[in-house]
Amino acid sequence: MALTKTVICNLALSEIGNYRNQLTDFDTDTNSVAVQCQLHYPRAVEELVRMHTWNCAQFRTQLTTSAYTGHGWDYTATIPTGSLRVIALATSSTSTRLLVPNSEWVVENGNIRTNHEDPYILYMKEPEPANMDSLFSQALYTLLASKLAVPVMGDGGYDVKRALLDEFLNMIMPEARRVDGFEENLDDQIYSDYLSATFDSTSGANSWPPFASGIDYGTFSW
Repeated sequence: MALTKTVICNLALSEIGNYRNQLTDFDTDTNSVAVQCQLHYPRAVEELVRMHTWNCAQFRTQLTTSAYTGHGWDYTATIPTGSLRVIALATSSTSTRLLVPNSEWVVENGNIRTNHEDPYILYMKEPEPANMDSLFSQALYTLLASKLAVPVMGDGGYDVKRALLDEFLNMIMPEARRVDGFEENLDDQIYSDYLSATFDSTSGANSWPPFASGIDYGTFSW
């Protein structure tokens, strides 16, 4: 079965024992349970995306900046539509150096302020259900179930809510983050301020590994 918002909500409802009152269509159902799913689903997925740098929620593009005057910044750009978290900026698609947050760029009220024109951005937004990792979706429907427990079950849902949050925080999320980290697209060692400061010689002859000459520190793919 393809993963959809309807399936995710029905999995969440099953987690709280409401397996008889399932959604037929997330977008068109109008009963009270569907209304609660439509209310809480967006918040649950937004919160989950911001909790970790999920591979399935990462997107890249180039920003289009315009001139900006104020607070020490030369350029401004609107954060991509749907962005929930900015991870990194670079000056080009092949840059070996990430721009330093807070000193070379900041996020202000939905905008990126920077001194670099048209930088490249790595950011996170809600993935389509069909593109969600299986452990991400498990974390999502468990978190969503915790939000639905009280509205759907009434006062009896408070204990269920606490149990689901405990499962989400202490069992599902640690494993999901661990596996997601293993599958991350790891680049070669790249340029950093630390490497620059520690480098001992223009030729590398007087430096300890990995600072020897001829080392290729890799590039990013944007």
